[in-house]
Amino acid sequence: MTASLRALPAVFSLGLQRQLAYRWNYFLRAAFSALPLLVSFVFWGAVFGDRETVGNYTFAGILTYYAVLLVVEAVSQPSDDDFQIATEIREGMLNPILLRPLPYGLYRAALFAAGRCAYFIAALIPVSLCLFLLGQGVDLELGNLNLVHGLPALLGSALLQFSLTLCLSLCAFWLLEVSALIFLVYALEYLAGGHVFPLDLLPAPIFAVARLLPFAYEYWFPTAALCGQLTDEAWKAGLCLQYGWAFFFMVLAHFIWKAGLRRYTAAGG
Repeated sequence: MTASLRALPAVFSLGLQRQLAYRWNYFLRAAFSALPLLVSFVFWGAVFGDRETVGNYTFAGILTYYAVLLVVEAVSQPSDDDFQIATEIREGMLNPILLRPLPYGLYRAALFAAGRCAYFIAALIPVSLCLFLLGQGVDLELGNLNLVHGLPALLGSALLQFSLTLCLSLCAFWLLEVSALIFLVYALEYLAGGHVFPLDLLPAPIFAVARLLPFAYEYWFPTAALCGQLTDEAWKAGLCLQYGWAFFFMVLAHFIWKAGLRRYTAAGG
């Protein structure tokens, strides 16, 4: 375990160097990911019309939600980690990794952290520019940001998304192609994670069900926590569910990995 922990900084450094080689791809991806803010501006402008509020949101408040959501995505959303893991399994590229004194989960976690740092660095300029331009037309409520609530929720979002991604990718031990499964979960994350609209705009019974699912804690919960929209009780309960789901998927990934290794065969490498 000591040798494994000593190896993690080296793996992170190599992963960061490799990811920064594609910084222009990250830059363009971040720039295009900021474009939906313009759509949100037009769409929610029409929804609000002459109304002051929709649910608990003002027009400036809901645009602040989407602006903060961009930051949450930059910090916690996986970037091709799932397909990389599936490729390593399918093409027999695990051999050199299995021979090293480093658990595969920690190895992938270091690469995931490196990828998030590289993407955040590349996204900093286009996202900041988009927020500046949006702030010229709308008085964003960025002064209400709650870092005490938001930072633990942001870390929990990254842990949850990594552990869920690992579980899905390890299904490549049994499935020749996992892309259909991954895209299905992506669709669920988009709909039930708070991408389309804040989940607290849902009717109360549906919102109560959505808060029990892991998808709400990938995007909506950290965004709402950062925006200062949660009471202390709601934040503590949400944090328990978020880290509980992350722990569940980590344990599940461990058992899937152990079962998958009994099926894994590869020549050479």
